[in-house]
Amino acid sequence: MQVVPDMLSNGVTRYSDRVCVAEGGRSHTFAETSARASQLASALRVHGLNPGDRVALLAMNELEYTEIQVACQRAQLTLVPFNFRLAVPELRYLMGDAQPAALIHGPGFEGVASELDCKQTIHLGPEGCGDSYEAFLESAPVSLAQTRTQAPSSLEPSAPAVILYTSGTTGRPKGAVLSNLALWARMTSFAVDVGMGSDSTFLQCLPLFHIASNLGYGFTFAAGTNVFVKAFSPEAVFEHLEVSRPTHVLMVPTMINMVLNHPDVASSDWSCVQQVIYGASSIAPDVLRQAIDVMGCGFLQMYGMTETGAALILRPEDHDPVGHPEWLAAAGTDAINMATIIVDDQDHEVGPGTVGEIVTRGPCVMSSYWQNEEASNEALRNGWMHTGDAGYRSDDGYVFVTDRIKDMIVSGGENIYPREVEDVLFAHEAVLEAAVIGVPDDRWGERVHAVVVFHPGSEIPEQDLLEYCREHLAGYKVPRSVETAPELPKNATGKVLKTELRTPHWHDRQRGIN
Repeated sequence: MQVVPDMLSNGVTRYSDRVCVAEGGRSHTFAETSARASQLASALRVHGLNPGDRVALLAMNELEYTEIQVACQRAQLTLVPFNFRLAVPELRYLMGDAQPAALIHGPGFEGVASELDCKQTIHLGPEGCGDSYEAFLESAPVSLAQTRTQAPSSLEPSAPAVILYTSGTTGRPKGAVLSNLALWARMTSFAVDVGMGSDSTFLQCLPLFHIASNLGYGFTFAAGTNVFVKAFSPEAVFEHLEVSRPTHVLMVPTMINMVLNHPDVASSDWSCVQQVIYGASSIAPDVLRQAIDVMGCGFLQMYGMTETGAALILRPEDHDPVGHPEWLAAAGTDAINMATIIVDDQDHEVGPGTVGEIVTRGPCVMSSYWQNEEASNEALRNGWMHTGDAGYRSDDGYVFVTDRIKDMIVSGGENIYPREVEDVLFAHEAVLEAAVIGVPDDRWGERVHAVVVFHPGSEIPEQDLLEYCREHLAGYKVPRSVETAPELPKNATGKVLKTELRTPHWHDRQRGIN
């Protein structure tokens, strides 16, 4: 019978007393994490949950996150992490879609949890809605002492391990179902591509309801230590550089930009860090060059989505500002376990240099969208996951993402990819952040519009910025208008919410593009 290993198996067997997870001064060893996971699995079953049931988790990056994921897999339940930044109506939609049999919530979410009205509610921390998590553990028919000596069991490959809801920036969130096999494939792919080991310490700066959790589980599978940052700030990163001495740090480009522009970055000590791992959105090459220079460590970019995990990797040796500066704008080459091609609108593969849709396949890809057969069939047609991203493959094999297909601006019949314009804006010394969208134009259909955040005290006239763009872009790509903003709207993973930027311009139109 085919099985996949439990993510704690390596750590428990070989490094039982080594720290598995740490957060806020608390920590659990691999033995403790495994014992608590088994006890929670037993308690959930005793309290009436059956194989196939879902367990919702509404919490920040709490110490218990890993054991809850493992417990659900061991009990043949499916974990459904919720985005804690969503409003109650949005969370009610997820509750109605996933129909969880139990809800576990973290500190600070007791009011929200009470409004979600789940039949079985459990709270982490000393106070909350429903039963105490620690008391719930103790209700299991087996003790921690008994479970501590149990070896992790193997898992059924096809059983759903987790449902990760998409960020929902372009519509209602969809639940990507990851099987035990898909989650294991992601962990092993990460372990090989990143070079994880038992001596690794991973600083997790992203929220764990995101696929960033999968990367952390890769470190767990390799018997490394996960250090969770509950609320990201540059100050928190600098503190952990001194206290936790991480070997690997995960940040999205907006976080990297915040760190680089913090006054304490010049005195921060990055000597412990082997790699800064980044992804979730594109990074301007100029920002990346600065990060490489300031942090002085390896950089590794992961390109993918909730449904795929990392499909492409831009590895440390690819970050070569001198020898191959063009690679800094690339998404990379195929990740271990994955195959990626570029196709036209008929799903036929196109040659190097031709822009098309990026599609990918491999064991890391989701099984389906939860209870959404139509969307699943559309996304997974012909055996490939269709990313919705436009891009091309260069002659030397690197994939470049030009933009989301639906974000492409069509002005006077010309296709304009916002990423290209944004990279130019980012390169201006006065610009901190930039987002480019298409807005309606009676003559051209759409025109290029830029939303810019300037560095404090560095604001320049719109015409000066446009003149700079004209020096670096074809005329039809230059923004026709610029607006300034104190900040750009982002979701919890740092992606700019271009839908919110477009809405004021398209609210009285029947379509969001022309």
